[in-house]
Amino acid sequence: MATSILLVNKGVNTLVDTPESIYTSPVNGNGTIITAVTAANNSTSNKSYKAYIVSAGESAINPQTPFRIVIWADIDVGTGIDGQTIPPGGKLYVEASAADSIYFTVSGKET
Repeated sequence: MATSILLVNKGVNTLVDTPESIYTSPVNGNGTIITAVTAANNSTSNKSYKAYIVSAGESAINPQTPFRIVIWADIDVGTGIDGQTIPPGGKLYVEASAADSIYFTVSGKET
């Protein structure tokens, strides 16, 4: 059985309100199981984010986490993303209401 590893360390959006890929699951294997997610807001005001899991070649349209607010100087635990599987070659996208405001850390098992 695969052990949980750090997949993303402080991934951040550089564009406002635009899905950006922060992780791609290996093409070989059975996909990646997300075991933990944190979204840390290091700014001085409240920010929001969305998270998407898509299959290879698909666009980020329907978010698994449609809208989460992270209070300034606080952390969200990524409810709705943890426990999900990213298919082989699939991607994890995030979208934030402000550039460089929410930092994402993701752990998982590449199976």
